[in-house]
Amino acid sequence: MHGPDRTATRRRTRQFTAGVVGVLAALAAVPAPAWAATWSPIQVVSEPGWSGLDQPFVAVDRQGDSLLAWAGCDNNASSCNDQVKAQLVSVDGTAGPVQTLSPLGASAFWPKVASDDDGDSAVVWTQDGLVAGRRVSATGELGPLQMIATWHGVSPAVAVDPSGLALVTWTEIRDGAYTTKARYFGADSSLGPELTLGVGVDQPVVGVDRAGTAVVAWTESYERVVARRVRPEGVAPLRVIAGRATDVRYASVSLAVDRDGDAVISYRWSKAGEPPRLRARHYSHADTLGSVLSVSPAAHELSLFDELAGDLDGDAVLTWGRWTPEGIQVFARSISSTGVLGTVTRLGVGDWPKVALDDDGDGLVTWQAWGPDVSTTQVHARTVGQDGTFGTDEIIAPDGRYAQPASSPTGRFSVIWQKASYEYDIRARFGQ
Repeated sequence: MHGPDRTATRRRTRQFTAGVVGVLAALAAVPAPAWAATWSPIQVVSEPGWSGLDQPFVAVDRQGDSLLAWAGCDNNASSCNDQVKAQLVSVDGTAGPVQTLSPLGASAFWPKVASDDDGDSAVVWTQDGLVAGRRVSATGELGPLQMIATWHGVSPAVAVDPSGLALVTWTEIRDGAYTTKARYFGADSSLGPELTLGVGVDQPVVGVDRAGTAVVAWTESYERVVARRVRPEGVAPLRVIAGRATDVRYASVSLAVDRDGDAVISYRWSKAGEPPRLRARHYSHADTLGSVLSVSPAAHELSLFDELAGDLDGDAVLTWGRWTPEGIQVFARSISSTGVLGTVTRLGVGDWPKVALDDDGDGLVTWQAWGPDVSTTQVHARTVGQDGTFGTDEIIAPDGRYAQPASSPTGRFSVIWQKASYEYDIRARFGQ
């Protein structure tokens, strides 16, 4: 992967002098391989006596401050009523109070978070069959609870532009029909009109560029991969990323958007009688499509999970799990902004791979793997260098699962996960 060097301390920069007669060439820096992250101690972020639900989430703003979000319930209560919680952790490690975002008695779970440049955030989740959300300011002030979907909705996602305007996407289920929907969610907690983007079924994903234009991508009845650009002033026409074909089905769309609005969209391609494969395609801000890229090798029998992340220059990393006779193993591959594929790299044994990149393409991949006694799982991680190489495997949580990483623009990482053994509390760790 590519990207400019940022600081001498973050780069093991190699410099060389090319001599020509009577002239000294300028010193030039080359992209460095992945480095070893330095990690804070593990922090328990959920309240004492509370069990956390799986799939917590985290977002990091451009100052390096993190907003952690999760769902969980009080083990001492007569019944387990999951509520969405959130906590701010500043770049210096100072943790604010745990705040409750959803009401007691409602069924609330699986929050998603996105933050703007200054740390003003939007948190969305599924609540009693609808999509709900709240704004959280950079100082931790909560906006009012908003019901974002007016009908049964699932699988919400959210992106926030640099000025703080959030776009929420979800799948609406009405009378057996699936529709991809979106709605703007202002920093002042105001809601725009519901936007109908098209026929849905799979979870829509959303990303936003530095000018505030969003790209939403999803599968249309598993028969096509489609995308639309969304701006406050209107919605662009539907763009087909992967079209209908005999006996072909699509699923598991992921998306990364760079500073200019150029997107790379990955998806699972599956044909009757053949194992699924991961493919990717660039979708430029000028509405042009790149070539279809076959990312996962044909010999890889994919597990259930994969994820894509990108940097501001348009480079990306795609991770996936592969079934093998020895168990599931995690792999990754870089995709340059020009469509050049990096080396297929085996990261380790395990599954549930997640990936986060900073502005310049340095990043972190996390996954979960069974521990030595196979009684619980561990959270593993490897850093990613700008050139698409990966650091060494390290265990960042000896007891954990469903880890989610996020990165600041300069490579400050936040990882949140659920403890794998009872009481299943929510934990986090920070590195750089």
